[in-house]
Amino acid sequence: MKKLISLLTTAFLFFSPPLLAVSIAECEDQQGNRSFQKSCPPGHTELSRKDFYIKGEPHRVPPVTHKAHTSATLYMIPACDTCEEAREFLEANGVSVTEIDVSNDRAVQDEFEALAGELKVPVTVIDGQLIRGYSRAEFRAALAAGAPEPDADSDDQAPGFEAPDIL
Repeated sequence: MKKLISLLTTAFLFFSPPLLAVSIAECEDQQGNRSFQKSCPPGHTELSRKDFYIKGEPHRVPPVTHKAHTSATLYMIPACDTCEEAREFLEANGVSVTEIDVSNDRAVQDEFEALAGELKVPVTVIDGQLIRGYSRAEFRAALAAGAPEPDADSDDQAPGFEAPDIL
């Protein structure tokens, strides 16, 4: 009886379909802008949907190797997806992140503009190294020991967003 149960369990696991991990929709708004989301918001048209499956152990990207006490300052605004991605990347790699919201305080905006040269977020300072936008390659380089200064004209940066001038 134990052999039969073992054989049935093995057959079930071997022939079972892969598990659905996530389903992503390609959405388009009325201006023709496209985005990829779990579901399209109101007023958007779903152009296509792709299901991503997993079977077995999911593949994980190893964290970036960096100094034990690496810290970062992230200049951001609320509801900024790129800022959120930058913070998530840093935290996933064990970096202590201090967030500074530049949307409401004129003095903070002036300080931020003096530091970054413009009012576009995100801007991240990793152990004294300034990175404009969100570029995993630049973040990895800054986190690695002895990383070279990032190229400000790098093509793999996510576009910045204008910080609102509230005051």
